[in-house]
Amino acid sequence: MIGRITLLLCVGLATTATAADDESRLRFQKDVVRGAAAEDEILAVPLDDDIYAASRDGCPDIRIVDDRNAEVPFVIENIGQTRTFVSREACLAKLVSLRVEEGKALEVVVALDEHAPAADGATVRTPLTDFERRVRVYGDRDGAWVLLKNDGRIFDYARFMDVRNLEVAFPTNGFRRFKFVVEQELDERESPFRELIRNRGQGGDVEVASILRRPFRIDRIELWKTVERPGVAEEETFPYPVVSFHVETVAKEKVTQVDVVTGRQPLTGLRLRTSSRNFSRPARVLVPADRIGREEWVEIGRGTLALFAFGDFRREDTRIDFAERRADRYRLVIENADNPPLDVTGVEGEGKGRRLVFLADAGRTYRVAYGSDTLDAPQYDAATVLAAIGRDRQPAPATLGPQVPNPRYRASADHRSRFDGSALLWLAIIFMVAVLAWALLRAGQRLKKLPADDLGG
Repeated sequence: MIGRITLLLCVGLATTATAADDESRLRFQKDVVRGAAAEDEILAVPLDDDIYAASRDGCPDIRIVDDRNAEVPFVIENIGQTRTFVSREACLAKLVSLRVEEGKALEVVVALDEHAPAADGATVRTPLTDFERRVRVYGDRDGAWVLLKNDGRIFDYARFMDVRNLEVAFPTNGFRRFKFVVEQELDERESPFRELIRNRGQGGDVEVASILRRPFRIDRIELWKTVERPGVAEEETFPYPVVSFHVETVAKEKVTQVDVVTGRQPLTGLRLRTSSRNFSRPARVLVPADRIGREEWVEIGRGTLALFAFGDFRREDTRIDFAERRADRYRLVIENADNPPLDVTGVEGEGKGRRLVFLADAGRTYRVAYGSDTLDAPQYDAATVLAAIGRDRQPAPATLGPQVPNPRYRASADHRSRFDGSALLWLAIIFMVAVLAWALLRAGQRLKKLPADDLGG
């Protein structure tokens, strides 16, 4: 009986720990503002300055709750932008005809192979240099030529500079035959050799230049199609305003010290704003650290602040980089040497962005609750689920409403949570040992009270 009571008590303690209401331990909340949705969708909600200021490092104290007060699994991911890479896919084609209009143009007709994709560009291959030609492109629609490009240009300026273009792009179309009209198939070029003729009658010299006339030779025309392919998502960098900053020049150390207060955003650098010009100063960034009850400033990054401006020339690099950090205070130390201090007009934080991504049901409303001193990070399978169903789906953007106090928050719940986990387990073990010891003590006392005959004596 005593063993059963002990077991029930231990199970009850464990159940109380696992059934704790996480939302009651979160101080703030924001409504998720989404557009009208007729079906389920994947939502992406960027974190804002309020959430960064109230949450702990790693954001373990964030939860998403729906209008049924049910917790919704989510993932936190970096905000990135997928770059699109443009390439060209060759379209097999064959020459159909060639016609020359003496002194005017060269007409070339090509046709795509049966299984070739539609073309939206061509490369005119020629061995010639030092030329410029206008190219018109037509598409064949049931025997009638439709103008696709009127002002295409191919050129080579090798005589003056290494600049060459043999490509002509035209609009997307469904034509299978194309006519290219290269205007002025002959050109005249001055020969580099000159002839000097002496005119004895007039008593002067006459210089004669030879003119070379050459046809415009085309080796072949290659058709191609423009193809856009998504690349790897690159993390974006966002500017973050600081709460305040204070500038102090320490003449003895020949430095300018800028103390910055931020909202604990995920920063990867500080950018200095200044009205000063033409300078290059070493600088470093520090953050406070607790050293056995004593605050010390620890360096996390260093670099050179520089700004050059003279006439139309300008080059600026006023950012100091460091590994991502969510600190509430930073110190920027600028080494002046014997130069006058910089006129600091502002400081701006720069860093990565984060967003919450989750599956949202049609017709449901959601809120984000956050801000706890002790709540642990949740363990969801949302990352696996989203990777399986959302690989080719872009999340629908959503925003957050204003910050309001969480009406379900209880300070006592957040305080009691300090005894969760291992502390609660040890408490249960100690309680169980105490109960067993008490049971053994009672059993021993009862044995002493039994008659000697009952004990077999």
